[in-house]
Amino acid sequence: MSRASEDDREAVDRAFADLVAGYHLTADRPDPLLAPPVDAPQSKERDESWADEHPLFRAPEPPPTPAPLPEPVVEREPEPRYEPDPLPPLGRPAVPALLGWIAIGYAVVLVMGASFGIRFPTWAGWLAVCSFIGGFGILVTRLPRNRPPDAGDGAVL
Repeated sequence: MSRASEDDREAVDRAFADLVAGYHLTADRPDPLLAPPVDAPQSKERDESWADEHPLFRAPEPPPTPAPLPEPVVEREPEPRYEPDPLPPLGRPAVPALLGWIAIGYAVVLVMGASFGIRFPTWAGWLAVCSFIGGFGILVTRLPRNRPPDAGDGAVL
C-alpha cells in the first residue's frame, strides 16, 4: 500500500471521528410529550432558549374526542331489480349463412392443424383460402342493408 493512500485513510478516519464527536450537538430535540413530569428533578444545566416558547416548536394539544352520535334507524324499501324480458328464440339459420360459417370453420380448422405441425396437401390449403374468402363474402352479403326505424342509437338507461 502506498503512503498517499494511508494518509487519505487516516484523514477519513479523523473526519469521521470529528463527525461522531459532534453528533449530539446536531441531534433533534426530544419530544416534549415524552419529557419527564414537571415535579421530577431536572438538571440545572438545561439550556433555556426562545424555541421553548415558540408556537412552532410546541407540541400540539390533542383534539377533544367528540361524543358518538346515535345512528338513525331508517327503513328502506328494497329497490326494484331490473329483470330484462326473455330473449326471443333464435330462428333456424338460412342455408347460405350456414354454408358461409361451415366454409370459415374449415379454413380455421386447417390453419390450426397446420400451426400444430400437421401436413396437408397443397390443394387443401388453396381450398381453405377460397372457402374463407367465399364464406366471408356470403356472410357479408347476408347483413341487413339498413337499420329498422326503432333500432335507437345504442344502449338506453
